[in-house]
Amino acid sequence: MAEALCQNWADNVAPILYSKCVSCHRPEGIAPFSLLTFTDAYNYRNSISNAVSSKQMPPWPPDDNYVHFTGARTLTAAQISTIVNWVNNGAPSGNLANAPPPPPPVTNTLGTPDTTLRMPDYTSTASTNDIYQCFVLPLRLNTGKYVSAVEVVPGNTNIVHHVLVYQDTTANHAAQALDNASPGPGYTSFGGIGVNSAVLLDAWVPGTSVKKLPVVFGKRIYPNSDIVIQVHYPAGSAGRLDSTKVRLYYNNNSLARDVRIEPILYHFAPVLINGPLTIPANTIRTFEERFTLPVLYQATVLTVAPHMHLIGESIKSYANKPNGDTIRFIDIPHWDFHWQGQYYFQKPVIVDGGSTLKAVATYNNTSSNPHNPNNPPQAVSLGESTRDEMMLVYFAFTQYQPGDENIIIDSSLLITPVSNPPPIIKKLKIFPNPADMYLQFQNPDPHKKTTLVVWDMAGHKIYEEDLIHRSFISLPTRRWAAGMYRVYLHTKEVIYTGELIIQHR
Repeated sequence: MAEALCQNWADNVAPILYSKCVSCHRPEGIAPFSLLTFTDAYNYRNSISNAVSSKQMPPWPPDDNYVHFTGARTLTAAQISTIVNWVNNGAPSGNLANAPPPPPPVTNTLGTPDTTLRMPDYTSTASTNDIYQCFVLPLRLNTGKYVSAVEVVPGNTNIVHHVLVYQDTTANHAAQALDNASPGPGYTSFGGIGVNSAVLLDAWVPGTSVKKLPVVFGKRIYPNSDIVIQVHYPAGSAGRLDSTKVRLYYNNNSLARDVRIEPILYHFAPVLINGPLTIPANTIRTFEERFTLPVLYQATVLTVAPHMHLIGESIKSYANKPNGDTIRFIDIPHWDFHWQGQYYFQKPVIVDGGSTLKAVATYNNTSSNPHNPNNPPQAVSLGESTRDEMMLVYFAFTQYQPGDENIIIDSSLLITPVSNPPPIIKKLKIFPNPADMYLQFQNPDPHKKTTLVVWDMAGHKIYEEDLIHRSFISLPTRRWAAGMYRVYLHTKEVIYTGELIIQHR
């Protein structure tokens, strides 16, 4: 109990929120409020406590005890207890000088992209209903290529709920024809992009950590194809502007192996064994899908992504090997349509030929389901609308080669050398502060390579410079807007940081 009474925001709670929550809960994020400061957290303390104790937040639907995926946002029991005890004991701030610096917005960590595609400016029309708007990003390469990563950069993180990235491989560019026939930028299509042969390349949801595939793998870009993105704009976003980008990182390995993303388990017979997918009003129904891998095909599986709609309640997928052993893929005991994603295994999962892949999903079409779109409940069947239902499990996979089981996808599995510790965080003294025409500070490590970065509180990088052998820094700030900024000075071993206020006289 004494330990719980000592817990405070600066020393105990801020590190948890910064590592698990603020990728979305920041001024420019999609979450409804920011958690970057003590005041932010204090104002929402009861909501935070309720959300983490019920495990509604951070949003991570998979059961971490069934399969632990890379990038899991789950909180440990100790972390949940820390937050709940902090709130129950008055939510003390502690010494704010001890708090770690707020992390800067997530930026491109993959290097320079080979190709950047940008959708046309689009103003959302989603007033009372969600909108799924598709945009064609012409690529049309003369020769095929492989990509090791597809990075989505939302133009407006406050309104972009998720993005699916497809490839239109049709010779007549069918998606472009749909776009041409629709007034304004893009065209509306739910469930897919309206092109039967479209190839799914990747997906983005808030908090996504972009990963490059191991160098031996790549997703194929076909000659003369277009990239098409489907962007989900939630109800209430009408009148707000978006200009989302897609960055492609090519894999120059001439021996890269083709990784495909396919719904191996899908909602049609014979895979759906007790269909059709129909859920009468006021009923709870469970469906099962099965697919047996050809005996001569052994698969290397990199990711899994289940998909249902609003009355989905739970979904679980696994495989039974010919010898009777079970391979676990994913278990989502409490499905939420608004928080779904593509989940990366820590290491490739090898599925032997002759194994039977299975999925079991339960749908709750009663008034006890808080996500049921109909009141009173109405009969729901298979379809493309959010009020219809689906039962799909997507896998990213390729044909197995010896050694695939030793490939590491999750870098946290690698042991960090003792000689390479994480950087130390220190305070940076800035003067004058508040500043008007200029700011100045001493470089604490003038003999080391140093990078200076300044961010505004909306998450925009406004200044960056590499500093070499400069002991004193002076920057003109007369053209910077009045407000608060955060300054970071990076060396290999230390990050110096401080807050800056601009006040023009």
